[in-house]
Formats: sequence, structure tokens, C-alpha cells
Amino acid sequence: MQNFTVADLVQTTVATFAFALFLLPSGYLLGMASNALCMRGRSGAEKILFSFAFSIAATPILAVLLTRAFSYKVTITIFLLLAAVAVAVVWRQLPSQGRWISGIRRSTWILLVMLAAWFLVVQASLADLQVGHRLYVSYVAFDHSVRVPFVEAAARSGVPPLNPFYGLGKIPVLRYYYYWYVVCALPMRLFGLSAKVCLDASVFWSGLGLASTIPLFLKYVLDEREHLRAKSVIGIALLGVTGLDLLPYAAIVISSRAWFADMEWWDPNQVTSWMGSLLWVPHHVASLTACMSGLLVLSAIDEESSLRQRAWAAALSALAFASAAGLSVYVTFTFAVFVTLWALGVLAHRQFRTVATYAASGAFSLALSWPFVADLLSKHVDGGIRLEGNGDRFAFFALREASDIVDFLSDLGIHNSWLQHLATLPVLLLMYALEFGFFALILVLELRQWRNGRKLEGKRRMPWAMFAVCMALMSVLKSSATNVNDLGIRGMLVGQFVLLIFSAPIVYAVFFQGSTAVPAGLGGRWVRCSLFCTLAVGVAGTAFQLVALRAYAPLADAGILGRCERFLGSPGFGERTYWMRKGFSVLDRVTPTMAFVQYNPVRDEALIAHLYSTRQAVMGDSSCGSAFGGDIAACRKAFPRFDPVFNAPDSRNLKLDEFCEEFHIAVLVATDADPVWRDRKSWVWMRPSLLSENPSMRAIACGGALTTVVRQRR
Repeated sequence: MQNFTVADLVQTTVATFAFALFLLPSGYLLGMASNALCMRGRSGAEKILFSFAFSIAATPILAVLLTRAFSYKVTITIFLLLAAVAVAVVWRQLPSQGRWISGIRRSTWILLVMLAAWFLVVQASLADLQVGHRLYVSYVAFDHSVRVPFVEAAARSGVPPLNPFYGLGKIPVLRYYYYWYVVCALPMRLFGLSAKVCLDASVFWSGLGLASTIPLFLKYVLDEREHLRAKSVIGIALLGVTGLDLLPYAAIVISSRAWFADMEWWDPNQVTSWMGSLLWVPHHVASLTACMSGLLVLSAIDEESSLRQRAWAAALSALAFASAAGLSVYVTFTFAVFVTLWALGVLAHRQFRTVATYAASGAFSLALSWPFVADLLSKHVDGGIRLEGNGDRFAFFALREASDIVDFLSDLGIHNSWLQHLATLPVLLLMYALEFGFFALILVLELRQWRNGRKLEGKRRMPWAMFAVCMALMSVLKSSATNVNDLGIRGMLVGQFVLLIFSAPIVYAVFFQGSTAVPAGLGGRWVRCSLFCTLAVGVAGTAFQLVALRAYAPLADAGILGRCERFLGSPGFGERTYWMRKGFSVLDRVTPTMAFVQYNPVRDEALIAHLYSTRQAVMGDSSCGSAFGGDIAACRKAFPRFDPVFNAPDSRNLKLDEFCEEFHIAVLVATDADPVWRDRKSWVWMRPSLLSENPSMRAIACGGALTTVVRQRR
């Protein structure tokens, strides 16, 4: 019997190493060529950190533009050549083996242990868990069921990717930030790996890039030179700390006796934990890394810098910002508002050369991003039909929600919006205190040091300005492009990063520095106790979140949780998921790459199909995924034709081949959760299934593709 858990673990390991070919050489070579941050004269450890961080910043835009202009074959060839050049350069600079091994410091060994632990967390959190003939996905698959098809589409159709959920007429361009999926497609195309394992492995590298920016920011922005290695280790370790979410989550569970799959869901406008962001949305974290890498390079420029230095800074930061935009428009929007205001402040100080560098960076990044911007703005397909607005707005003014308080005030008869907003403000502060937890206390301690005479000068003003802009924007702006406030959730990463880098020196001073050397404002037993307690709750919250995301599916399938989240499917979903993954793996072998495979678009099992089907769907869900590109009106017109095929008892009257010919479908897929499955005279049972000995899934070849598919199967 095939073991999918072992297959995931092995392939994800291969994919993790494969990413090194694409997410190391570009940053290293750009750092050495430009000598940004005087990288040529830095230690080997610092060069590695820069390579990790800046490869995340440079590779996405380079991969997208190269593939768009040429092909994946050309792109992969160029990156392999870059890898060969990087290896040659490093080899020439390496000392003898003995000196190299003996020169590794204790902090480096600690970081290597943390690196191995992070790899194990990724593997344990994301691999499918197989128990006999039952298969359980991590609850993170709720989001990955959209992202895996995007990676598959990027690998299948090139750049720009085509919408994998919309196959009515001409397939539209993916109107979404897709750069991370193109990066994931590189090892997939080179080694023949699956989209799922490449996306899983990318989570590891996204975390690696984020961790690498922490020591660089501590050194070059906060100017932390003493005990930098210890503070860097602390800063990276603090990625495992979240807020006080565990407390309100526990209160809700006890009072309602309902288990949420993710601890963060107690607040609809969550401040997501670092582990949560990395596992659910690695592309948003990669965008943050790209923004911070570009800012690091720009921050090293002043009025005395040479023209060569300013030109390199503008070019490198432009690459980083262009990548960031294609990785996450929400993170980049928040960062762009800050950097624009910061540039205006620099202009007010009459630093014209520095402002010119900022302007050149912005102009170049816009030029690099122009094709992507055109993709985002393309809302039409087939004859210029435009996607009608669904009320979706990228950003608009609205106070960050506290819906329970608004409902409570409405029940009291207070309906005036201004009064409701005023009443919401103190609640909002309480929500922030709970969401940030330990990091909220760090903010208080930083402000306390100001009061005790610490001066805010030099580059230290920059993170404070970034935090202030982020908090202001995230408190009064929101988005409705999806059913959640993505701008308020993902844009908050910018502010979270600032508090993260503020935390490392404070934790070091309070817990690891002698009591006589503790800076003013950080002394006192209450500081140590408060930090320890919030740290403990924050670590416990992260640990609980990791366990809950992994354990939710098997516990729900066993009936322990009572009512479970619908995404997992109908009762008995564990066994059905196993047979669906097995069935779609067979379809991969017997159908052409460009074949259209259609499953029931309206049942929850469709999300599981998204995870494992590698073929284009005509209707991926009830709206054909038209939010990502396509004509919603055409989808609504076609939906009444598709719905009865899977969900109506009279589907036995379906003219199968005519239906498939009309919509260019090669294979129709049904599962035992579909109503049509129970009708033994329906199309499900009219013809032999392409899947042998599969009790939960049948795949029927139909239309003009019937002869081709059957011939390929033989």
C-alpha cells in the first residue's frame, strides 16, 4: 500500500534542497557585485544572511521576467549558471577545511539547531497524515487548496499563469499576486516534483529569509553592535512567540463548546502569529522580507555616497520592491505608504541626493512591475467582457472592526456610527493588547526608555516611523476584495516586524545581562515577571496552534470534536481524502497535461480536489474562481448546466458526450459524497471508470477526448 505521508516527507525534503539553487545564488552574487552594506568585507555568516534575505527579494522578479520573456527552460538554465558561478566564487574564498570547521561559533551551532527544528516543524505541520486507508490534511490546506492549483497553473501555463479554476472559453490570466507560485514552479519543473510539496518546501525558505533579516536589521538599523550574535539568536527564537490569543480562544471554547480549527479565529481581524503566517501564507512573509531587504540597502545611502553606490542601491531596492509587489500587494501597499512618507521627510531635510535615489528606486521598480500591474487590472476575457464589480475594494476607510461591541450597542439602541466608533476605540486597544501580548509589552518598555532619557536618533527613527504608519493604516483602512480584511491582517506584518526587532535587545538586557548593566526603564522585578509570563503564554499559544492545525482533521473524523469545519468534507472524509488523492494521482498518468478534468464544483470536497488535481477545471467552484480572473456573468450562465450533473437525481438523462464536447471536458469525476453517485443509472455508472478499485471516486472519460485518454491509459 502506498504511504502518502512518507512520499510527502521525502519529496518535500528534495524540494527543500532544490530551492537552494534558486534562493541562494542570486542574493549572494548581487551582494558581491554591488558590495551593498560592504558585503565583500563581511564575515561568511553575514554573507549567508544577506544571500538568504536578498535572494528572496531578487529571485521572484527575475524568475517572472525571464519566464515571461522566454520560457522556464531558459529561466532554469540561467539560475543553474548563477548557482555554478556562486559555487566557484565561494570555493575560492573558503579557508582550509580544518579552519572552517573550528571557526564555527556557538551561536552558529545554535542557529543550525533552530534551522533543523524549523525544518521538522514544516514537515510535521504540512505533510498529509496517513493512517491505514485514511488520509488527513493539515487544516492549513484550507488556504493551500487555492495556492497549490496556482503553483500548478504557473508550472503548466507559464507567466502570466492562467486561472486554474476558470475554463469557460479562453482561460483568463491569473489576476492575483502570483510571483511566489512562479518561484515554486522552478524546482517543480526542474525535478518533476508535485506542486504541493514545492509549496510546502517554500514555507521553510520563506521562514529562512525572514529570520535572516533580523540580524541585519539589528546591526544596520538599530545599530546593535555589542553581543549582536546573542541578540540575533534571541530575535530569531522570538518568531516562535505569539500574543495572548490562547486566553480568549480558551474562553470561547469553554463558553460555546465549539472548537475553531485555528486559534487565531477568535478575532476576525487577527494579528497572525509568525508561525501562522509562515504556514498559511508564506508569500506574504516573503513580501515582507523583500521590503525589508530593499529598505536595508536604501538605508545605507546618504548624501556622501558615491554615484556608483547610489545607483546600485536604487537598482537592488527596485528589484526587491518589484518582487514584494508581486508577492503580496497588501504588505507592499503598507510598506509603500511608509517609504513614501519617509522620503518626504528626507526631502524636508534637504537631502536631495538621497531623495533622488529613493525616486530612482521607485521608478525602476514600477517599470519592472508594469506587466504585473497590467495583469492585476485585466478583468476581462473573451471579447472584452468585463468582470462586474462585486463590491470588492482594495482599500477604503473603516475603523478596524469590533463587531461584537457594535452589535451590543445596537441592542442598546445606539445606532449612530460616530458613537459606535468612539465606543470601539478602547475595545480596539484591548484587542491589540491581547493580539500582540508580549510584543505589546515590548512597545511599552521601548516608550519607557524614552521617558528615562534615551534619545531617538539616527536610523532608529526609521522603524518607529514604520510602526506608526502601519498601525495607523491598519486601524483605519480595510479591504473587501475577499471575504476577510486581508489588508488589515497581512499589512500588519510590517508593524509586527518592527516590534520583533525591538524585542531582541530588550530580552537580552532583562534576562541575559547583569543586573547592574540593565538600561534605564528595564529594571524592576515587574518587568522580568511580565515579560516571562507573556513569553510563556505566547510560546504556549504557538505550540497549541501547531498541534491544533495538525490534529483537527483526525479528531474531527473520529467524532471527538462534534461539528467540524465543512472544508474537510462530508462524514468519512478521512477515507475519502485517501481515495481522492490516489485517484487524482492515477489521472495524472492517464490524461494529457492540458486536459480539462471536472469535479463537483459546489460540494466541500472540491477543496480537496483542488489539492490533488493537477489539471485545469472548467468550473473550480460555483463562481469559477472568477475573483482571480474571468467573467462572473459567463460563470453564472453556465452554472445551471453544471450543478445538476453532480447534484440532481435526473442526471441520468444527461447527454454525456455532448456536454463534455461543449465545455471541452476530457474527464468527469464523481465521489461518493456527490448525490449523483447514489443513482446507479446515472452517468457515473454508465461507463468503466478510469480508476480501478477505488471505492470513493470514479473518473469517466467523455467527449472528443475519450479516445485519446483511453489510448493513453493503455
